[in-house]
Amino acid sequence: MFDVAFKNLWSRKTRSILCTLAVMVSVYLNGSTLTMNNWMYQTMTSELARYMGKIYVQQGGSSYPPFDSTITQATAETILARTDLGLNPKESTLLIFVRTERGMMPFIPAESMVIGVPIGKESVLMGNTKAAGANRFPDAAGNVAILGKQAADYYKAALGQDVIINGQSLRVIGVLERSSMDSVNISAIVPLATAQRIFGKEGMVSAVLLTASDVNRTGELAKTLQQDYPVLGVTTQDDMLAEAKKVLQMPILYMSMMSVTAFVVAVAVIMSTMVMAVMERTREIGTLRAIGASRQTVLVGILAEIMILILIGGIPGALLSMPMAALMETTLPTPVQLTQVVLFAIVAGMVGGLYPAWRATRVDPLEALRYE
Repeated sequence: MFDVAFKNLWSRKTRSILCTLAVMVSVYLNGSTLTMNNWMYQTMTSELARYMGKIYVQQGGSSYPPFDSTITQATAETILARTDLGLNPKESTLLIFVRTERGMMPFIPAESMVIGVPIGKESVLMGNTKAAGANRFPDAAGNVAILGKQAADYYKAALGQDVIINGQSLRVIGVLERSSMDSVNISAIVPLATAQRIFGKEGMVSAVLLTASDVNRTGELAKTLQQDYPVLGVTTQDDMLAEAKKVLQMPILYMSMMSVTAFVVAVAVIMSTMVMAVMERTREIGTLRAIGASRQTVLVGILAEIMILILIGGIPGALLSMPMAALMETTLPTPVQLTQVVLFAIVAGMVGGLYPAWRATRVDPLEALRYE
């Protein structure tokens, strides 16, 4: 049956190739949507994973990263110096966040930014991320910077070169390997005093990053801080997760609409292609019916043609989404996810092929033999 279906498709090569390409593009769009959703989810979760047991104290109403937050350094240092909160002082620090290039999409807050961190507190921000060169500031650090992986590409800078940030030349003393935190990957990390000076924020910081000695007391600590500093915002991991989900709602809705559009396109293309094929082969189908072919045989033949179009276009379309995942440095689609994408094409094909297949079974042999 499939060999006959393939010959029928091959006899109309141009139309079959165009239909296959349309299916391939539709499946690719669906696979790309899956890849984008994976990337957004991984970016969100990898960023938040570092903040288990941590609390941000920043200007009220600010989001994360706290670009629009400003609090006095004196207030921030007072919070850090408190011994009654059960803090881990080695894992708590002041931070400055400055966006130097706005992101292209709402769920990407910045394409490039600067993070200022006190000398000796780099590990609070970067953890043990390895680097070409240094991943810590020297004791007498001045105009130096450690670049995240993507920041190095953004500035087109390598170890030992200078980068210009807000008119100030900074020597690159380290280029980090890819971090689990996207905010580190896109950042130029500089000493806090340097960031304050080059951005005119002397005596000011963006936030205080606090780490609880006991992770189980994070909620209690956040509640105490909010009561003691009602004009400031106190943000925990749960708060950041809720905010991230809110920000991602619109992009995910947009991606879902792309999937629906791809489905409709695939259905429309397959339906129009097979309707034309049935109309052109009315006499042929009538002949088959006249010599004894059952309606079921005709139905299976048409569905076989549709299945061939789907598989030839759907499998390459699904595989084309893998280079996109590699380019975005996110997890490649799993075999299960790729199978789901191909199943999307099969469902679209079956929906689009039902009417032409039904129409083929309704061909009257006598009328078909007179069809021109």
